[in-house]
Amino acid sequence: MRRRWIAYLAIGLAFGIGDFYYLRWQGELPWERLLGGAPYAEFVVRFIILNLGIWLVPAVPVVLHEARCARSVRACVLSSMIVWSAAIVSYYVTNAVHLLFVGVAARAELHISQRGAAEFAANWASVLRGHILGSIAEWMPVAVVGGAIIGALVGIIYLRVAGRDKEGSAQTCVM
Repeated sequence: MRRRWIAYLAIGLAFGIGDFYYLRWQGELPWERLLGGAPYAEFVVRFIILNLGIWLVPAVPVVLHEARCARSVRACVLSSMIVWSAAIVSYYVTNAVHLLFVGVAARAELHISQRGAAEFAANWASVLRGHILGSIAEWMPVAVVGGAIIGALVGIIYLRVAGRDKEGSAQTCVM
């Protein structure tokens, strides 16, 4: 059982790293040309489906696995909350690592090559406190509440359907 929860944590951490680079890649696409300039199309496709919908990718399989293993809505809720919370933390830690080692032209003062500058430590203290930790604190309630809602909905639906089929018992759980 403990391995399952460690795996859920690892899935969340990996997703957060992937999402950081996925969003950067997505921001570089020529959306107006791809969507033909249709009103609201970019908002629906890019924001709702590709930015928000992508967060279902790690949560739904984890919740389904947990529903099969534990047969508990509470465990489903917790598993989704863990995945999303870990993803938030790793997203912003990846952001910090990217700023430090890869660099961003607009924030060149944060690159490790500037470590000799007198204001390097003060700049990083400000970024860590304001942007990294501040953003984690801002998005963590969304991860907890959103994860709970998705975990509950998917868990309830699965357990009701699985209850009717009488298939998939706790013995079939792998982790």
